Parts: sequence; structure tokens; C-alpha cells
Amino acid sequence: MHRVSQKEEGMVEFLGELLDVLRAETELYRRLLEIMSRERAALLRSSRVEIEACTAEKSGLIERLPPLERRRAEVVQRLARHLGRPAAEVTLSLLAQTCRGPQQGELRHARSELQGLMARVREENQRSEVLCRHIGDLLRAAYGVVKGLAANGFVYHRGGRLERARLYGKLVRDEI
Repeated sequence: MHRVSQKEEGMVEFLGELLDVLRAETELYRRLLEIMSRERAALLRSSRVEIEACTAEKSGLIERLPPLERRRAEVVQRLARHLGRPAAEVTLSLLAQTCRGPQQGELRHARSELQGLMARVREENQRSEVLCRHIGDLLRAAYGVVKGLAANGFVYHRGGRLERARLYGKLVRDEI
């Protein structure tokens, strides 16, 4: 029968606390991805109300990340002292290599899952950025057309006929 030393007990406790923080972060990133997906769909539909709701939800989640990060950093500092190593060296890979039992697998799983989620968050951010940039380009182009019409004093008619406008205003129809 293997007797657990006090040092091993401390390690198990620290690792348990770290895993709790990592699970909470993982859940936040999962929820963030879900909201980002809904936000992108709302952008495609040009639904301002949905976009604002998603933005508010994202902000709430993002505000919850720094306290979790601080808590994670504190646990890593304690683990580093416990292991006699600098905190910068204490990674999930190292911890998974040094510990035994079920926590080893949990650490590897947490590392893999967080890496995947963070990569997906980056991808979703890039998609949204491209989409927002495209929407901005379309709006600038539309504004340029309207501005050009107003400045030149021309009215476009069906069939491509162009006339000089006698009025300073334009009448715009909802058909092209």
C-alpha cells in the first residue's frame, strides 16, 4: 500500500484547485464561442438589436476572465514554490508529466481543450473582423454613391437614362 506524503497531498490539492479554475475558464470560452457565433449570424442579418445583445453578453463574460486568470496565476505561483521552480516554467505539460493518477489525464485534457477553444475564438474573431470590414466597405461605397448623386445634381432613371436635376433634393424609390 502506497502512503501519500504531505508534499504529494499539497500537490494534489494545488492541482485540484488549478483544475477547477481551468474548468471555469473552459466553460467561459465555450459560452463565448456560442455568443460569437450568434453575433456573426446577427451581423449577416444586420440585426442591430441582436448584435447589441450579443455584445452585452460577451462583455459580461470577458469581465469574468481577469479574476479567473489572477486566480490561476496565484495557484501556479504556489505550485511553483511547491515544486521549487520559477512560475514561468510551470506549464500544464510539465504538471501533467510530474503528477500521477487521474489528475495527469485531467491536466492533459484541460490543456488540449483550452488550446482548441482559444484557437476557435481567434478564428471566430478573424471571421467577424473580415465581416465587419466588408460591411464597412459596403457602407462606404453606398455612401459614396449617394454623396455622388447629391453633389453632381443628376437623377438616374430606369433604363440608364441620366438627367440633370432641376431640384436640390432627390426622390429615391425602393426599386432599382
